[in-house]
Amino acid sequence: MASMTMEEVKEALSPYHDRIKQVVTNGYKEWRTVEDFRLAAGFGPTLYPRTIANSVFDAIARNSRGAFGGDRNIRIHYETQTIKCIFDNTVIARFKKGDDGHLGQNIPTQAVMDYLDPQHTLPGFPPAAKVEIMWKADDLGTAIEEVTVAARDGKHLLWSYRIEDAEEGVRAGVVELPLGPTPGEFSPLVVARPRKTERESK
Repeated sequence: MASMTMEEVKEALSPYHDRIKQVVTNGYKEWRTVEDFRLAAGFGPTLYPRTIANSVFDAIARNSRGAFGGDRNIRIHYETQTIKCIFDNTVIARFKKGDDGHLGQNIPTQAVMDYLDPQHTLPGFPPAAKVEIMWKADDLGTAIEEVTVAARDGKHLLWSYRIEDAEEGVRAGVVELPLGPTPGEFSPLVVARPRKTERESK
């Protein structure tokens, strides 16, 4: 199995969504803390977005060891400049900074092209689906705005979905209706009119 539908991947990763998002959130928070310390110490701000992406990824890679290392259903494959996480031998994931089109930012090396080919099985890996877990910061660069999972075929996006918080997932699609007034509570929708007296009715 070299490819999976979005629904299949989402179901496979669902037990790990909270940890995946926490790893990314903590990684960005670490970089933000270091950057704030540098500014407070009188150093200039980071100039290049690539530096931010590298710093966040380094923190994510280290956080992944603590979040996933003790789980028998997850294997972390450390490489020279990246890591890959194998979930239940069915989904291989790597972490990337995403763009507005939900595509990871990559230099098109042969290794990258092999990873982005859904029909190609990576040497030494199970024949699993390959996805990118991407993070995007808010406009002010203060925190993570969203974490998405995406599958690609080369430069083309096949599908993507957003990892929601547990509370968001429960409330998604639920429309709350206003509650009625409790006994004795005034309601502007119910107005009691006084009964006409006998003189008024004549």
